[in-house]
Amino acid sequence: MSLRDPFTIPTPSQVRPVGKAPYWTPGQTVAWTFRRFDFDRDLAEVARPMRVIADGPSGSVLWLAGGTPTQETRIVGWEDTNAHDVPLKARFRPLAEAPTRINVEGTWRGRGVLKIVPPEVPFSVWVLLKDAGDDVDRPESGGVRVEWYINLESTHRRTDDALFTSDHILDITFPIASIPLHAEDGRLDPTGAVFKDVDELAAAANYGAWPKEWSETIRDNGSHLLDHLGDFGWAFELEWETVARDLVGKARLGAASASEKSFDQEHRVIPNGCYDRQHR
Repeated sequence: MSLRDPFTIPTPSQVRPVGKAPYWTPGQTVAWTFRRFDFDRDLAEVARPMRVIADGPSGSVLWLAGGTPTQETRIVGWEDTNAHDVPLKARFRPLAEAPTRINVEGTWRGRGVLKIVPPEVPFSVWVLLKDAGDDVDRPESGGVRVEWYINLESTHRRTDDALFTSDHILDITFPIASIPLHAEDGRLDPTGAVFKDVDELAAAANYGAWPKEWSETIRDNGSHLLDHLGDFGWAFELEWETVARDLVGKARLGAASASEKSFDQEHRVIPNGCYDRQHR
């Protein structure tokens, strides 16, 4: 098996893959854009301005600082609520009955996130920076701790000033401090991996928002990725932690406290509906 996109998303006519020239310039700002599979219906999309840290044949590395103004989406009738908190049955309706989505202004909370995007794969790797004080079991120097996070999403396409993808709901976290992603001997260890938002992925299929085959493909992608982490070693290199910490220190935008609750980010505290790689 190889990693597959369950669906395609609408993009501008002139797009190219990540990893293919012409490349972005370090320091350039580009818009990270999430479009749903049904984008053409409401034209609502998430757009977050990110600074280019590196770009080349290996992939793209982008930075989003805490406090950055963003464009988010909301469901009509639930405008003040993160879509994650909208009841599943109301959120994942068949396309003919699906709720309308609109664009709203937002702000990225937390210290910041470094996103590493390998070419031609349906995921990106996020290095999240959070206040160390929020987790007494994982203290780190400088008042900042790092979380590694895999966001399953559509294979990325880009223009000269934007990147386009679609969130696939299911994510992979490494929340067990005693079983980190990076083992002491340098290996990438998937043992402590936890799938996040499994309940939402199931609801998308069970309530008719999309075909069951799409959820199955996304689930298979996550399992396959954990079995082949070594194939994507560049995206998981420990040096990205150092890069992210350095960027936090240099950020011009004020970092919002990690204790502030935000509607504008995917990496919330892990809720119910999360399972290990055997989906237990």
